[in-house]
Amino acid sequence: MEFKNNSYFVDTVSENISISSVLKKYEERLLGFEKDSFKVKEPYVYVKFCLYTTLIFRILEKEISKIDLSEDEEKVVNILKKYKYRDFEAPYEENYIKFTVWKNESGTLVYQLCDLREIVSSSENWNKIYSVYVIHPKYFKQIKKVVLKIINKN
Repeated sequence: MEFKNNSYFVDTVSENISISSVLKKYEERLLGFEKDSFKVKEPYVYVKFCLYTTLIFRILEKEISKIDLSEDEEKVVNILKKYKYRDFEAPYEENYIKFTVWKNESGTLVYQLCDLREIVSSSENWNKIYSVYVIHPKYFKQIKKVVLKIINKN
């Protein structure tokens, strides 16, 4: 397939990359996250990882539909299927955490992850400028199992 660049986007097309190399890179990131027992240290990095996970699952959707999944793996796959459309699976408090960006008067940003049950309100010095649900970290054990099944199948 040929892609044309326009004057606004120079070199916007990447080189051809195989699915196996994308999976390998994702597996490395997942293993790094697993080393920390799936504990979140940096909210912004975690949100980027969740978005990357959504992309990986969209790429692998057909392959995932062809493999046998445990009940827990099936639950996670269904959460990710809905999440790609920004649709959320109940119970929300169990399946998601909230990522929020706060900004103070001097322009400093703070990224926060919190449980959905926590009520966090802005103080007089901080304003909430963005908030979104992201996949709960506890599901990455099942995500890893699904990804490894795909890798081992290929």
